[in-house]
Amino acid sequence: MRLREIAALVGGELFGDGEVEVRGVAEVHEAGPFDLVIVAEEKKLPAAEASPAAALLVKKGITPLAKPAVAASDVRLAMALVLEALAPPESVRWEIHPTVVLGRDVSLGSQVSLGPYVVVGDGVSIGERVVVHAGTVIGDGSSIGDETLIYPRVTIYPRTVIGRRCIIHSGAVIGSDGFGYALDAGRYRKIPHRGRVVVEDDVEIGANTTIDRATLGETRIGRGTKVDNLVQIAHNVIIGQDAIIVSQVGIAGSARVGNGAILAGQVGVPDHVSIGEKAQVLARAVPTKDVPPGAIVSGFPARPHQEELRFQAVLRRLPELVKRLEELEERVSALGRGQHP
Repeated sequence: MRLREIAALVGGELFGDGEVEVRGVAEVHEAGPFDLVIVAEEKKLPAAEASPAAALLVKKGITPLAKPAVAASDVRLAMALVLEALAPPESVRWEIHPTVVLGRDVSLGSQVSLGPYVVVGDGVSIGERVVVHAGTVIGDGSSIGDETLIYPRVTIYPRTVIGRRCIIHSGAVIGSDGFGYALDAGRYRKIPHRGRVVVEDDVEIGANTTIDRATLGETRIGRGTKVDNLVQIAHNVIIGQDAIIVSQVGIAGSARVGNGAILAGQVGVPDHVSIGEKAQVLARAVPTKDVPPGAIVSGFPARPHQEELRFQAVLRRLPELVKRLEELEERVSALGRGQHP
């Protein structure tokens, strides 16, 4: 791919020779003579220009001097576009492996790849150009939309709906029972979960993530939402469109997450709490009450981030403040005894 083609692809400004050939994208310390190196910070420019790389992809405002380059306003997005363009097309054999188990009344698109030991239950519908890798189980009455990619050892419980162009990584479990029990004479009685999980189009679900079916109704993941590895989404949770759920987040039953919201790593959302549209809950925070749209919160219990920073600043001074208080108490006590402090 020529550098001028990359500039056109990302809508960037071309510096230097546009005929330079680029075959891959690499880190600066691994770059070869046909690689493109990403430069998002000015301080990284000298090392990139000293590398064997063919060309640079730089953040707009950084001026390259020693190598041909493309400057883009959003380097991360530009990198994604270039990687996508340079990636060789994945070779897919549109066939059903002899070890696949197909239930009754299964509907398959004309182009479907089912890998070794895939199990497909009764009444399942699988769309066009769907790839299901080895060892995956798709429960009765489920549906998988066109162009969805399912990696090995995914478990999809009955009646689950997966949309189009979804990506589900290994070990994910979608549609397992929610954690719900009622006390009956001092013992726990399981509450049957009769609902389902609906995953809308263009959702990505990370490895070993679990999404529980609803007690009644639906657990729903909105269009375009991206869920990282090791996330727990409980029964009847509703997540809006284009949300970001980072690794080790736990979302309790019937919580709501708005469109475009971000839950950073290890956030815990209690049951029935709502996270507003485009709100951000920073790492390891626990919002014990609803978070307004657009808010940025942190801490436990979560509060507005600037307020939490002030609280933490005071907390760090606590030993010093306690010492001063003790000194003041001693002086007051000495005055009470008629002694000069």
